[in-house]
Amino acid sequence: MAAFVVSALALAPALVACGGDDGAASSDSIDVVTRWSAGNSAAAAQNRVFQAFTAETGIKVNVTEGLETIDDQVENAVAAGKSPDVVIVNLFDKTLGWLDAGVTVPADQYVKDWGLDGKLKPAALDEWRVGGAAGGQLQGLPFSGFSWPLWYNSDLLKQAGVDKIPATTDELIAAAGKLRAANIGPLVVGGNDWTGQKLFYQIAQSYTDAKTMQQVMQKGGYCSTEKVLDGIKLFTQLRDAGVFVDNAAGLIADGMYAAYYSGKAAIMPAGSWAYTESTAAGTGIDKRTTLGGFPVPSGSTFKKPVAYRGFTGVGFMITKRGAEPGRIDNVRKLVTKFYADTAVGDFVKDSGILPPTTGDFASYATNPLLSQSLGLDSTVDYAVLPDVWIGAASDRIIQVLTGAYGKSTPQQICAGLDTATKG
Repeated sequence: MAAFVVSALALAPALVACGGDDGAASSDSIDVVTRWSAGNSAAAAQNRVFQAFTAETGIKVNVTEGLETIDDQVENAVAAGKSPDVVIVNLFDKTLGWLDAGVTVPADQYVKDWGLDGKLKPAALDEWRVGGAAGGQLQGLPFSGFSWPLWYNSDLLKQAGVDKIPATTDELIAAAGKLRAANIGPLVVGGNDWTGQKLFYQIAQSYTDAKTMQQVMQKGGYCSTEKVLDGIKLFTQLRDAGVFVDNAAGLIADGMYAAYYSGKAAIMPAGSWAYTESTAAGTGIDKRTTLGGFPVPSGSTFKKPVAYRGFTGVGFMITKRGAEPGRIDNVRKLVTKFYADTAVGDFVKDSGILPPTTGDFASYATNPLLSQSLGLDSTVDYAVLPDVWIGAASDRIIQVLTGAYGKSTPQQICAGLDTATKG
């Protein structure tokens, strides 16, 4: 997530705050690079944890705000001998390789030693393990769980004569036609970034079981796996039928959000991290939105419209420097501070995370979209989120899929994905 969730964040200038060459630097401070930059809905809750931590311990938190390329930012800092102690980041793309590269250390023992065993949900921990399943080394500690449904502007659908949320792809195509006739954009998505990538994979796996899809994402075989190729053909059929807005191939997340929030498009795929941000936009879009899944075709593997959910959003990755004897206790004190029920509840309220910890946080779900999302389990099926499986091929795949949102044929798309997967 994660990341995969960040193009919509308002990015502030990075602060030069990472540690120096001396790994045994003073234990009265801790150096953190964080994805939750100023302007992100989670930033205020994060800062309250930092402030409470410093007030209780006297330990100063030196914060560097994560850039859009936070993975490169951290790798460059490590290479320059200025590694932070903790990185608050999505498990996505290059961060999936940090454990093997020696940037970070395994977190398995910390779960036990820090009293988090039994508090953190096993499903959340498994998603942060190498391979995304039980048994792999733990790459970090999950924190920001998410739901990732489709957003439907009920008012715009009604205005165009669409009397119900589409449940099938045939209904979606018909709805898109009515929306266009009413001069309303249908489904808006960032065809040139991670938002378009995720939507593509929802559609591409329409006819495929999870295990097969995971294998294809990881090793390739898009062209030779018939049911995956059928899903790619479905994607191009929807594209050519006008389901996506005309300029989707040139959009990124910011443009997607802007079009939906302003009422220029009736449908978008967006995650729970945007719930509070949509309210803050002040357009009332949160009150006009019905959450659901992506409609399914006849013969689909899925019985209900499809969404994503997971825990590969933002979590805590501990660097080799942070794991040093003179620094790991500060890391423990800070990280465990985030997992206190009141802190988790604060993040639920401010940024709509799905908690990775056990407990009842319903009273914190004051946002109307977050309240809706708590009932998604009964109305949608969940697809395989590609992040863990495509790994470092993510950027190459986005380049291929920009063409997919343009005019690429199914054969060109699958061949491009096979090449991108193999690197």
